[in-house]
Amino acid sequence: MKTWDHGGKNMYKVVIAEDEMFVRLGIKMSVDWEKLGMEVAADVENGQRALEAWEAFQPDIVITDIKMPVMDGISLIRQIRQKDERTRFIILSCMEEFNIVREAISLGVSDYVLKLTMTQKDMEKVLEKVKRELVVMDRSQKKQENGMERKRFEDSLRNFLYYRLDVGQDWKMMLEEQFSDSEKQMQMVALEIDNYTESKRIFNDSYGSILDSAVENILSELLVEENHILLPEKDGRFIMILEEAGDSEILSGQLLQQLEKMREVLQRCVKSTVSFAISSRGNSGDELYEMYHQCCQALEKKFFYGLNRNTLYNAQNPDDCKRLIRRKMGRLILQMKMDESAARRLHEAEAGFCQHENPVTIRHYFEHAINVEMCRILPEGQQRYQITEQFITRLKNSQTFDGVLEVYESCMEYLQVSSGEQTLLSKPVKDILYYISLHYPEDITLDQVSQMVELSRTYVCGLFKKELGVNLTNYIMNYRIEKAKELLRSTNLRSYEIAEKVGFLDESYFSRTFKKVTGQSPNSFKKGV
Repeated sequence: MKTWDHGGKNMYKVVIAEDEMFVRLGIKMSVDWEKLGMEVAADVENGQRALEAWEAFQPDIVITDIKMPVMDGISLIRQIRQKDERTRFIILSCMEEFNIVREAISLGVSDYVLKLTMTQKDMEKVLEKVKRELVVMDRSQKKQENGMERKRFEDSLRNFLYYRLDVGQDWKMMLEEQFSDSEKQMQMVALEIDNYTESKRIFNDSYGSILDSAVENILSELLVEENHILLPEKDGRFIMILEEAGDSEILSGQLLQQLEKMREVLQRCVKSTVSFAISSRGNSGDELYEMYHQCCQALEKKFFYGLNRNTLYNAQNPDDCKRLIRRKMGRLILQMKMDESAARRLHEAEAGFCQHENPVTIRHYFEHAINVEMCRILPEGQQRYQITEQFITRLKNSQTFDGVLEVYESCMEYLQVSSGEQTLLSKPVKDILYYISLHYPEDITLDQVSQMVELSRTYVCGLFKKELGVNLTNYIMNYRIEKAKELLRSTNLRSYEIAEKVGFLDESYFSRTFKKVTGQSPNSFKKGV
């Protein structure tokens, strides 16, 4: 805004160009410039002098006659317009100059005043109108400048958060000016739209720009009374830097209330749950990099712990996630009733999952597993391709570990039906057989089996004998002997080692049982292989 300070007020500068001295001085002396928030920077008698005054004072408003010596008003306007679009012009004209006035208006003149009938009130009214134009222009320019400054700030902040690139100190100065209360600290919160893909579909917004803009506007409105910085990222993620007071190790009730209010409004507006990740607190811009990565790590945990949660960066025991992975993988193996080699492969994968706790790695593993099983069981062709794509798409859209396992289990069940691997056994008996296949090296009791299928001991024994024609104890014993035979064929383990591996605590009892079932001792069986 091209203004000057006069008595503590911002004043718009005015240059008057009129060759008739009495008209020029009349305007200068009669108008209440101070009331209008204006000041006459110069009054001159021709266009050339007016151009020099414009270059010297850079006025906001030029009041000019049309016909003047040396340089007329139209030439003056043209020359200034070539250099500047902001200056406002008011022309002084006579009735017979109407065609010239029309040309002047085409050059962007704000208004004109007839010299012969002009009054103080007329001039002040026109000046008020021009002042309003300037206010609107200046606000727009200020908004544009603020937007550019904001973008530079956001770009610098992103460079620091993502890459720890510290380009200049301007963004840090702006940050510390905003968060200047020494008794409060900064805390970062990352927000993520959980079902972002589905929300884009609902909004018919393939790129997410409408959805992201709506979320940004909602957050800005909810935070309007808070000292904050809102940084949009991509794919439905937003970073908020807030000012927090109190114990830095405790998630404040005030912050929790803020997050719940955001969650409630966003769920209603964007038709999706939202997850929040909260960093530790800090006092300076240098700590933001660490705070940002705390938030990212906390957000990754929603894959394991579920959506629509608030996760504080250090709230979880580091071993909790590993226990959760083992529990869910164990349940998958049990439910899928896999053979021993398939179960072993999943156990090996489980070890890698526990080591890295990486959602991308887990998705890639199951995507590969689905592709392998599809190629193994289904005949090559368009149908196999389409079915595989359907499962892979579901897998990629699954946002949680449970979701990924559910897709994998669903795929394996589909393939089992497609391959004709069905049985007439009841579900409890299937579950018992599968339990035995996994736990035969351990001590298996009737109580354990009954609790696992949630049936009484008597009912389990009767059902098992009815469907398989053998009692449970004998089945377990025969299963262990079959596993022992496999080890005798394929390994050089000693008899006592094999006994331990298949669930016999006593080697002599193992040898007696083996001979009773097979008619040979373990050593004789080994020699005959």
